Amino acid sequence: LSIRRQRQMCIRDSDKTGTITLGNRLAVSFIPVDGHTEQELAEAARLASLADETPEGRSIVQLANSLFPQNGTISPEKDTVFVPFSAHTRMSGVDARSSSIRKGAADAVRAFAEQLGGRLSTQCDEVVQSIARQGGTPLVVARDAAVLGVIHLKDVIKDGVREKFGELRRMGIRTVMITGDNPLTAAAIAAEAGVDDFL
Repeated sequence: LSIRRQRQMCIRDSDKTGTITLGNRLAVSFIPVDGHTEQELAEAARLASLADETPEGRSIVQLANSLFPQNGTISPEKDTVFVPFSAHTRMSGVDARSSSIRKGAADAVRAFAEQLGGRLSTQCDEVVQSIARQGGTPLVVARDAAVLGVIHLKDVIKDGVREKFGELRRMGIRTVMITGDNPLTAAAIAAEAGVDDFL
């Protein structure tokens, strides 16, 4: 085989986490539903995340503070109890005297709201599905029975990755991303990063 043909047959495998993405999903937007405001959603998400030391939780607080700096002065009520995330509930949040806030997987927050007489609307379902189709992670936020909206968590592509893969492609080297993510997420990240294929 010629050197050119050998190059065309080369494949470069890359792990998604750590190689292509930063490795943590970060909050990129608050999407309110059912007449609630972005500020209302951001304030609730921030309060529910103050005790969340995960990168995702810290990014929610940072995004809320950057969009609405005045919310940063709002402190939790006295005797507020922070509810940590668990694999069983798939939610976290806060319980205060005036209200309870939860953020988490759509079906888990749906059950929480329904127990209090609320519901997850068609509009909220559509936002959740739209984020999932983009390869993101939707976290639904509810304050008591009211579902306020959805936090969009996104895998962040490392700077310069797309350009590097473009250079490899010009050399005749295909890149294949190896990931355990679901196909929708994998496809979205592969497209954004400029990867040729994914497994």
